[in-house]
Amino acid sequence: MVAADAPDGPIPDDLAAAAVEVLKSWAHGDDRWERRPVAVAAVGSRRRPALVHSLASHIATVGRLPLLGTLTSTHAGDAGPRGNSAQRVRALHDAFHLPPDLAMSVSDLDGPVLLVDDLVDSGWTMVLAGRALRRAGAPAVLPLALAVAA
Repeated sequence: MVAADAPDGPIPDDLAAAAVEVLKSWAHGDDRWERRPVAVAAVGSRRRPALVHSLASHIATVGRLPLLGTLTSTHAGDAGPRGNSAQRVRALHDAFHLPPDLAMSVSDLDGPVLLVDDLVDSGWTMVLAGRALRRAGAPAVLPLALAVAA
């Protein structure tokens, strides 16, 4: 586990291995995916960009999937009070953009994209980043985060 106050850096080996085990359980368990991801993309993290990128890269390597790149955000900071969903949506509504090479890669996919982030708080970042991938042509988006805020 990465402590909340730990500096940003590559994902520790034990945490990377645990994430791969979670994905294996999703692929083979009772609640398995309808379709295995065909590519991996990362959410551009302001908090831990190296951690998120290294996790996405590790998953892509282990899963033999292309790493498409990182979605960028034009959102400059806090999206408002955690409990105020309307303010978060307004702040993040069109904040996520796909660099041209990522957008081109997504439009050619024939299966889901695994979208990787470090933390899900309200869930709106994942929803709206996934929306940007879908608008670019991704047939489906499967979210994966290292942690969910309580």
